[in-house]
Amino acid sequence: MNPPLSAEQEDVTSDLQWVHAQLEEIVTESSRVQVAQENLARAEALARDHMADSKVRFLLLRLQESAGLNEGLAEQWSTLLEECPDDLQIVRYCATRLVKERHVDEALSLVERHLPESMESPDRLFARAKLLSDIRAHEQSDELFRRLISQNTDRNMRVEFAKRLRKRGLLAEAFEAIAPVMKHLAPGSKAAELANGLASDYAFYQRFEPEGLAGKDVRIVSMKHAILHFRDRPIAEPSPGKSVSVALVTGSLGPGGAERQLTRLAGELTRMAESPDCRQADVPMKPKKVEVLVKQHTEPSGSTKKQGLDFFLPVLAKAQIPVTEINRLPAVSVSHQPVPEGSLGRLLEQLPPPVHYGVTRLTPVLRANPFDVVSLWQDGTCLFGALAALLAGARTIHLVFRGLPPNIRKDRFREEYPELYQALAQVPGVYFVSNSCKAAEAYSEWLGIPITRFHILYNGVPDLATDAAAVDEEKWKAFQESTTDATETIGGVFRLEPDKRPQLWIKLAALYLKERPQARFVIVGDGRLHENIVALAQELRVTDRLLLVGLSNHVGYWYSQMDASVLLSRYEGLPNVLIEAQLLGVPVISTPAGGAGECFVENETGHLLSDVDHPDLHEACEKVASMVDQVRGNEQLRAHSRHRAQKLFSLDAMLAKFLALCVPAMPVSENDERMDIPPMRLMQA
Repeated sequence: MNPPLSAEQEDVTSDLQWVHAQLEEIVTESSRVQVAQENLARAEALARDHMADSKVRFLLLRLQESAGLNEGLAEQWSTLLEECPDDLQIVRYCATRLVKERHVDEALSLVERHLPESMESPDRLFARAKLLSDIRAHEQSDELFRRLISQNTDRNMRVEFAKRLRKRGLLAEAFEAIAPVMKHLAPGSKAAELANGLASDYAFYQRFEPEGLAGKDVRIVSMKHAILHFRDRPIAEPSPGKSVSVALVTGSLGPGGAERQLTRLAGELTRMAESPDCRQADVPMKPKKVEVLVKQHTEPSGSTKKQGLDFFLPVLAKAQIPVTEINRLPAVSVSHQPVPEGSLGRLLEQLPPPVHYGVTRLTPVLRANPFDVVSLWQDGTCLFGALAALLAGARTIHLVFRGLPPNIRKDRFREEYPELYQALAQVPGVYFVSNSCKAAEAYSEWLGIPITRFHILYNGVPDLATDAAAVDEEKWKAFQESTTDATETIGGVFRLEPDKRPQLWIKLAALYLKERPQARFVIVGDGRLHENIVALAQELRVTDRLLLVGLSNHVGYWYSQMDASVLLSRYEGLPNVLIEAQLLGVPVISTPAGGAGECFVENETGHLLSDVDHPDLHEACEKVASMVDQVRGNEQLRAHSRHRAQKLFSLDAMLAKFLALCVPAMPVSENDERMDIPPMRLMQA
């Protein structure tokens, strides 16, 4: 038995507990960077006399992390962990921190070091199972939980396992874990509440999935059946000549092709809406109101590097197109929204986080400001926006795909997507829209949805001006003066991001220079790989022949300096840059990514490389040289390139097609006789 504490020791202990409580409160309220920065001085004053205490140091480090003070932080965490190896709170936080930074293997090593599998103590193994769950090593965690449950009678193990399974949406498994001890849980306890809730939910969801819930995320099940609630919704056709209101919804306004196309479409629709005489014979209706809703266009609080989320915002502002930032909208819980009586309300209580985000933020604003058409651009937007638009009563909903599906682009895949799209395919008024035949075919094959359900909305690209800002002219003049011997200029317009493979582009330039040393190279664009590109260019000794322009609003000027434009992307939708280059008579060379091959005529206005996954740079060099030589001095071929691009990818063609897609349609099925409007067929290039 420990000896009683003296009065002085009790005061010190009491004071330390008070400091702990104060620091915990500060950390809790400091989730935003700015708030954390404002609270840091007060926290440091509280902690000053207690820096020997591990919990004080732990809380202070968490606050510094929230405030964005990352310099030297990793070393401080390592030191704290080394000095307190048995403090499981510190071990847990360090492990989860590693996972957030995508150092999964290091997190697993940390668990092995502090809570090894060889331990015999059930309590320590229980702690290991929880920690493995915390770092999302679910397979290992689940196996250990089940082994502990089979070997021990401790109800807490079953309750904890059930709680964690339920948090992951695995309702059937959670109910199975807790069911054997339900009768033995103290009435009114949190464990009993959990068990009763699981039993109730299990009975409720079995009605929707009679074949069984095992292995299914109940949040995705909820999303699916909430969408299917609308599969028999009545859709009234608009009166002939009636104008429509349109909401264009996207994730950001950054410098990407999809963002550029949405901005361009918003501008053209607005121009048409504001012009009383603007009516084309092939346009079925006229827009009356056009707005853009974007998830985020401002930089995150405390961000030290501008990400360009607002790149196209000035264009929309100049055109006086209203822009709403969804992140800044208040979240309105489902319980405070009008929802029909019945099961729908309960389904809406348990949704995947992105879908919940849309239902609580987007649905209220779409109800308050209704639109006939809600056009959702890209998979992430479809995920948070589709159910939100249905709940708000949008008559027509576009699911606009801008590239290959996420089952191919693994970094973008989410378990929700197949269920989302297959459920939406059964809802009247929902259109599947792609900007290339290649992408539409890929989505159709992946989802098992007939290709006739997909509509092709080719990009509309206006003629590009070739004027330049003073800074562009200065960059080009300086580059010309440093490469006076150049006889050809090879260019590229793309973001310096992994999907665009800018490193491969630099390697191509280095190889090309060995064959044609009087070439020079220009890249227009910026991104996360900028520093890598600079380093690689130096390593391959192409720096003197390379101009990195950065972001530019005068890409037409840069195209006008090129003899050929090269794109080496791994993934694409319908690359705007290939169309833009041809509008100025510049031939293109591209990997067969997405719909790239639909943008030009092989061996006339461009060349398509043989392989998208492993492009042959020798083949690329040969084809670049071929196009440069073929087009040089051939104004007839340049004119043909311009004419074809203007005809197939005109703004008028895009507008006519988009507005045709604003007419509500029933879902397409081979045996569906309810259809009033036949599906549009794929438009071939």
